[in-house]
Amino acid sequence: MTRVLFVLDQWPELSETFVVNELQALRRMGHSVRVQAARAAPHPNPEAPDDVDVRLLGGAHWGDLLWLWRRSPRACAADLLRRRRWRREEWVRPLRVLAGPARRIAEGGDEHLHAHFAAGAALDAMRLSALTGRPFSVTAHAYDIFASPRNLREKLERAGAVFSGCDYNVRRLRELAPSACVHEVVMGVDASAFPPFTAPHGGRSILAVGRLVEKKGFDVLVDAACLVPGVTVAIIGDGPLHDALAAQIADTAAPVELLGSRPPGEVLAAMARADVLAMPCVVARDGDRDSMPVVVKEAMALGVLVVASDEVGLPECVLAPWGFLAAPGDREALASALRAALALDGDERRRAGEAARAWVREHADVDRETAAMAAVIQRLALSSRAGSSRAGAC
Repeated sequence: MTRVLFVLDQWPELSETFVVNELQALRRMGHSVRVQAARAAPHPNPEAPDDVDVRLLGGAHWGDLLWLWRRSPRACAADLLRRRRWRREEWVRPLRVLAGPARRIAEGGDEHLHAHFAAGAALDAMRLSALTGRPFSVTAHAYDIFASPRNLREKLERAGAVFSGCDYNVRRLRELAPSACVHEVVMGVDASAFPPFTAPHGGRSILAVGRLVEKKGFDVLVDAACLVPGVTVAIIGDGPLHDALAAQIADTAAPVELLGSRPPGEVLAAMARADVLAMPCVVARDGDRDSMPVVVKEAMALGVLVVASDEVGLPECVLAPWGFLAAPGDREALASALRAALALDGDERRRAGEAARAWVREHADVDRETAAMAAVIQRLALSSRAGSSRAGAC
C-alpha cells in the first residue's frame, strides 16, 4: 500500500466533501493518508474524520530550511529561479515555509503527493515534489481550469498524473497540455451509505444546494419558480450573492426560501424529502463554472429526480429517465423542465429513481473511482522507486 500526502489549500472545507470522501476511500483500501493544508477551513465539515494526521503551514523554521539546502541544494536553487516566472500569474509561498513540510515528507516516508485543485495547492505540491523527489498528481476541478488557470500548463505537464471528474473537463485539460497524463475520475459517492430507496411522495418540492455564487444559476431558478404553479423551492448554501437573491425573492414574491449552510447529514435529509433537485448551472461572466457537482450524484443515489442546465459536465450524468435538461440561463426552459419532472406519476418517479441509483453504483461509486486513481498513484510510486517520476502513469 502507498503512503499518500494530500496537499490542500484548506481542510476540511464543508463545500469540499469530495476530498473527505476520497480520503476515506483510500484509507478503506489500506493506503496511509495524511494531510498538509495551507490553512484550516473557514467552514469546517463536522463529519470529517478526526483521526487524520493533519499539519497546517506555519511560520518559517530556519533549521528546516538549512536541512533542505544541505539535502537538495540544486532543487532549492532551481525553486528560487522559477519563482519569478510563477509570480507573474499567482502568489508564490516563500521556500522557507515549505521547508518543514519537505522535511516531514522525506523523514516520514510519504511516497506520493496529491493536490486537490490546480491552484495554490498544486503549486505547493509541484514544488515539494521537486524538492523531495516524490512524484505528485493533481485533481483539477473547475474554477482552477476555466476562471483562474494560473501556471496551469506547467502544473499539468510536470504532474505525474492529472485527474478530473468529467469528460467536459478532461477534454479541456488535454487541449491545454497535450503531453499531460490526464485521467477521468468521477468525484463519487458511497451509494450504500444512502437510505434505501422509497417511492417518491409525489409532491412539488424543489431543492437546490450550492454556494450562492453566479455559476450556480440560482437567480434563474428564482425566476423559474414563479412560472411553475404550486411549487416550493428551498436553497441550501451561503455565499456572496445571498443579499441579492433575498432581494430578488422579495421583489418577485417567488416561492423560494434561503436556508443557509447545513451540515452534510441535514443536506441529505432535505434531499430525501424533495421531489426534484435543481442544478441550473451557468458559465459566469468571469469564466467560472461547475463541472459535475457531487450533490447531483448524491440526489441520484437517493432516487431523486434532477433538473439541470445543459451545461458543463451535467449532461454526462443528468440522463433520462431521472434527468431533465434546460438551456443554461433560460428561466422559461428551466420552468418547463421542472414542470415535466413534476408531472411524472408515482410509478414513473420510482422507476426513474431506481435507474438513477443504478447509474451511480455503476459510474460514480467512490470506492471504484478512487481505486482507479489509486492504481495510477501506485504505479507512479513504484516508478519513482525505480528512478522515474512519471513512467507508467498513463
